[in-house]
Amino acid sequence: MVRIRQAGLHDAGVLTDLRCAFLEEELQQQLPEGFADHLRGWIEDALPEGRLLAWLAELEGRAAGCVMVHPYTHLPSVYFQRGVGWYVLNMYVKPTHRRQGVAAGLLAALGAAAREQEVDSLNLHSTASAHTLYERFGFGTSVDAMNMTLVEGVSGLSEGEPGSWRRVAG
Repeated sequence: MVRIRQAGLHDAGVLTDLRCAFLEEELQQQLPEGFADHLRGWIEDALPEGRLLAWLAELEGRAAGCVMVHPYTHLPSVYFQRGVGWYVLNMYVKPTHRRQGVAAGLLAALGAAAREQEVDSLNLHSTASAHTLYERFGFGTSVDAMNMTLVEGVSGLSEGEPGSWRRVAG
């Protein structure tokens, strides 16, 4: 049985491992030496500050997957009056646990928490393989989203589909 729980600071190591697996497996990024330590430090700072929220899926007491969100504020509008959104990132389930309801459980927990906290909207970039799952949970495709990368030597979009970004030779 899958157990979903909100992650805490003590889970920073597990969240780091799952994020690194996501980057390597799903986005085919080659992680440089020391990246995991840098990422763990970022997670350890962001969780208590509320810049990162995360949920873990566990099977038999072991991490099977996670979802993380970056809360953000925006100008209120008629439809989104609270001015609060969550950017969903790093939805990841270990390959051995896929197609067993783990991702659905994570999305259900995320949706319940967002509704409880009266979040206006959830936003994300999807890989092609996850697109149908997100649609089943009510996400729709936006054709007007654009990104501008400000990291020197990198061009293209932010995360999303493998190959959607590239390092510029130089």
